[in-house]
Amino acid sequence: MSCFDLTISTMQTGELKRLQTRDEVHGMVPVTLVNLLAGYLQQRQVPLSKIMGKAYKQSPMGTLDRFPAEAFCQMLMRAAQHLDDPLLGLHLGQTLSTLHLGALGYVFQSCENVGQVLIRAERYHRLVHDINPIEHRLTGDNIEVCWGTTRGKPGALFDETGITAIIKLARDLCGQTLPLTRVDFVNPAPRQVQPYRAFFGCPVHFDQAVSRMVIPLSYMALPLAQPDPMLLKLMEDQVNDAVSRLPDEGDLADVTCRVVANLAKDGMPELEQVAYEMRMTPRVLYRRLAAQGLNFRELRESALQQLAEQHLRDGRLSLADVALLLGYSEQSAFTRAFKRWTGHTPTQWRLAQGTAVSFKATNLPSAVS
Repeated sequence: MSCFDLTISTMQTGELKRLQTRDEVHGMVPVTLVNLLAGYLQQRQVPLSKIMGKAYKQSPMGTLDRFPAEAFCQMLMRAAQHLDDPLLGLHLGQTLSTLHLGALGYVFQSCENVGQVLIRAERYHRLVHDINPIEHRLTGDNIEVCWGTTRGKPGALFDETGITAIIKLARDLCGQTLPLTRVDFVNPAPRQVQPYRAFFGCPVHFDQAVSRMVIPLSYMALPLAQPDPMLLKLMEDQVNDAVSRLPDEGDLADVTCRVVANLAKDGMPELEQVAYEMRMTPRVLYRRLAAQGLNFRELRESALQQLAEQHLRDGRLSLADVALLLGYSEQSAFTRAFKRWTGHTPTQWRLAQGTAVSFKATNLPSAVS
């Protein structure tokens, strides 16, 4: 029995399901986030071994060492259940300070205004996490700061910790409350929405296409409390060095497959769509894949096969539903593709896995399995 099973949470089933609605994610986060959680748990006298595991060792504050993002997300899940706190992300994010971020925190602190902080937050985003890239766009009198889902959804706890921490940090840096225009989360809504509205000072929406903060454009000119150009240059040199030592954003084949898998539910992903989500032109993606001896169509087939096997092994979806989630408009097309991949029909493969179940009929055209 895992330590997750041994927790004593009385969290309601609906809230627990909300927190568990997420994808297994790849990528890294800074150890400082893990330390932030450890400090939060220690203040509440929770034995760290219950949540962090016996092998966890706290690193010095401000270190930019890296930690697997999925392991951190699992820690958040265990902590929320142990503390019986479905709003852990909102609570944990409010404990972050510039001290936790080390040199990066001093970079933010030394900027002249909020706009400079936003520019550097986007530039150095991979030091905070490299799951989904950050992007911003102007919309009228606002600026939107967004995170998509093409590389997976890390879940409510991760997203809420991150966005809460960003806003808390911005308020600390300029010494003002800074109510936002709007905040969106991709995750399901909690039973209690008012605490989010109270903290962010604006409407908060859930089950959205992307997670985002909508910030009045006028905030970009707000001065920070401690601007220091000399310290900014000194600290930015250190941060640039840390960025230069990061590994590549990920194995190109792996990232391509992850993007395909996340786009599939909206239709069969094409090279142009995948390239757009990976922030490159179709020609550049094609050339980079070719340089590594890779073929987009073969990678797409591999990603869809893995996704199909995952859904079939799970056993909760009909074949028609699996076909839809893989971008096939007809179950018969999915059946033919799956037989080409594995030599077996989906039904045969599922039976061999011992997960055959009864299914409800769907409106998709039927096919011989």
